[in-house]
Order: sequence, then structure tokens, then C-alpha cells
Amino acid sequence: MINNKQNTKVNIKLYTYIIFLTLTATVLMVYLFNNYTINDYVLLVAFSVLSAIAETFLIPLPKIGAVSVSFALTFSAILLTDPLTAALISAMGMLLRCPYVEGKGRVHIFNNPIYKTLFNVSQYIINTGLAALIYVYVDGKFNFGFQFFNPIASVVCLLAYLFLNSFFIAVLMSILLNERLAYIWKNYLLGFVNIALVGLLGIIVAFSYDRFGTTGILLFFIPLMFARYTFKLYLDMRRNYFETLNVLVRAIEASDPYTSGHSMRVSAYAEAIARQLGLPQSKIDLLKSAALLHDIGKIGIDKNILNKKGKLEKEEFETIKSHPEIGAAIIADLSYLSNISDIIRHHHERNDGKGYPDGLDHDKIPLETSILTIADAFDAMTTNRPYRPSLSLESALQEVIDNAGTQFNPDIVDEAVIALKKTFFRLAEEKEDYGF
Repeated sequence: MINNKQNTKVNIKLYTYIIFLTLTATVLMVYLFNNYTINDYVLLVAFSVLSAIAETFLIPLPKIGAVSVSFALTFSAILLTDPLTAALISAMGMLLRCPYVEGKGRVHIFNNPIYKTLFNVSQYIINTGLAALIYVYVDGKFNFGFQFFNPIASVVCLLAYLFLNSFFIAVLMSILLNERLAYIWKNYLLGFVNIALVGLLGIIVAFSYDRFGTTGILLFFIPLMFARYTFKLYLDMRRNYFETLNVLVRAIEASDPYTSGHSMRVSAYAEAIARQLGLPQSKIDLLKSAALLHDIGKIGIDKNILNKKGKLEKEEFETIKSHPEIGAAIIADLSYLSNISDIIRHHHERNDGKGYPDGLDHDKIPLETSILTIADAFDAMTTNRPYRPSLSLESALQEVIDNAGTQFNPDIVDEAVIALKKTFFRLAEEKEDYGF
């Protein structure tokens, strides 16, 4: 677990970072007040109220924050007004929100505690204010398009907002998780598609307000919230998917309790290796699912064989070797999991072609399977088994290195060792969650 000294260092970095953002946002607001004037108070009030509603019903994401559709209103304000008004709308939407936990009632009015409020409001002011200033500057250089909508300036503004928003949050998560900034930031940049789509809704809202006034934005605020609801349904479906996987994992561990936590750890190791190699998120999700269920075929193996202490007889070992095929057959019958059946079938193949069940070699083993093979073997080596004690971290990593080209894919071993070492220490701190 993280000790008090580490906590103190994190807190000092965290509060220093929040103070820096607060001071930066204050300086920016002073500049905006000195250079711009609010000309449309109706728009300011209406957009602030709707933004607060959108922020109230934000969608929590696992571990990394939340998603809100309020950026559509912020982007509309950037197009319709000036940087001062847009920054105020963005800040007021965050400041006045009443975060809501479905099924548990309303909690933490004004986003308490105060340091969270300072961080969120400050980074919203900086994101929106600077993006709006960039829009004004580019619009002045390339002045064409509609009366208030410049396509080139809009694209540059969106890019600037994405850059700033992802950077500030990535720095925060880097401090809290003690991870490299580049590693965290890369994941947040993937949110560009979501921001771009919400930005398109913002353009529609801007045209609607320009044509119909306040009534126009109310007409489009309903589909905006519907978009939020649709995205929430997707996240709920994704959560239910992984909850189903966890149920299946528990079924595996019920058959082989000695390896309790093995599947969860293998999934964590496989994910870390995949990220180290730069695989896209879609393949990482596929690999995580396969890792969680790679031993599901053990459900069909005699428990006396699974839990036998000492050396297995030849017939018993052949029985154990059938579990990848059994697992692949089970998964193939589930339509929403069938795309991982091949990975499960081949997770005991070897780079030199001496694995099972099909004897595939380097050229025929998919990258995802090669990653899973390393993750599975490493966790087996670093945990106690009925027939032998665990190896030390250093010994297990050396085994991975020594078996590059024979058991493991030599093209990924170096990166895998980096990821395994880092993840091993992280899981040691979270041992209660992973069954150490």
C-alpha cells in the first residue's frame, strides 16, 4: 500500500498544481474582463443554467473521471459571443452543478470539497478562455464562412480545447496514480472523437439560437440530453459485459481455487504489455476479455487433477492440456464473446511450435495471443502452486528473457519485461483486489 510519506508527496504536488491552475485562471479572467464586455446577458444566464444541468447529469467513467455534454453549450457560446462570456458560462456550469449519483440521491452540491471545485472551475476557464481567444485570432486571419461560424477557426478551436482539457486532466491523474504523464495523456487524447461530436451539436445549437433565440436552444437541449442518455446506455452495457466476465471468472476459480486471482492478474499484465506496445484500445479490450477467461476450460477438468500436489501422470497432463480447447468451445457458443475464442484456444502455443493444442509457431500466433502467453506464464511463475513455490520477480523476469524465441515471441519480450515489472509492483499495492 502507499505509505504516509508517499501520500504527503502526492498531496504537495496535487495542491501545488491546483494552486497554479487557480492563479492562471484568475490572471486569464482579469485579462478577459479588461478586453471584452458581456453583450448578451440572456444568453449568459440561459447557457449557464443549461450547462449546470448538463454537468449535473454527467456520466461517471471508471477511474478516469466523467463525461459531460455541456461542451456543446460552451462551444456554442464561443461561436456566438466572446471569450469572456464563454469562459463565464463554462465556469458557472461547473460551479452551479449538483452532482447526482443515480439510485443514491443528490450529493456534494457545488462539487465539494473545495479543491475539486478549484481544479474543475479553473481548468474550465483556461480551456474555454484560451480556446475562444484562439477562435477570435484565427477568425480574424481567415475571415470567411457564416456570420458567426468560421469552419477553420472552429477546427483549430476544437483542437486547442482538446489539447488543454486532456493535458490538465492527464497531469492530475499522473500525480494521483504516480504514472508517466505521456502514458496517461495518450489515453485521454482518444477522447477527441467524443469532443468533436459534441462540438458538432454545439454548432447546431448556435445556429438554432441565432435563428430562434432562447426557444431554439431549448429545442436542441432535449436531443443533447438524449445523446447523454444514449452514451450512458453504452457504458452500462459495457459494464454489464465485464460483470458477466467476472461471474465467469468466479466459476473458473471455484474449479481451481488454488489459482484465485490468477485471471484478474493475467488480465492486468496483458493490458499493461499491450499498452506498452501501443496497441489500440479496441484490441486492448479484446485482450483483457480473453485474459479473464483464458482458463475457463478448467471447468471441464477433474478437480482432483487440477489440485493434485506433486507431479502429474502423463494421462493427467494430457487432460490438463485439453482446457484451452474446452474453453474455446465454451466461448464460441457465446455470440458476444466468440471473437476471443481463438486467443483462448492458443494461449499455450509456443513461439518454436512446440506448444498445444495446434502446434502453431511464431508466424501463425497472433500478437494478442503472444501477449497473453507471456502474461499467463509470468503470473504462474510469481505465485505459489501445489507443485512448487513462487519465483522471485527477478527470477521470473529472467525466465521470460531466457525463453525469448522458444516459448515467447522475441519481438515483444523487451517491452513486456518493462510492463510486467511495473505492473507487478502496482498489483502488490492492490493485493486485496487481485487475490495476492
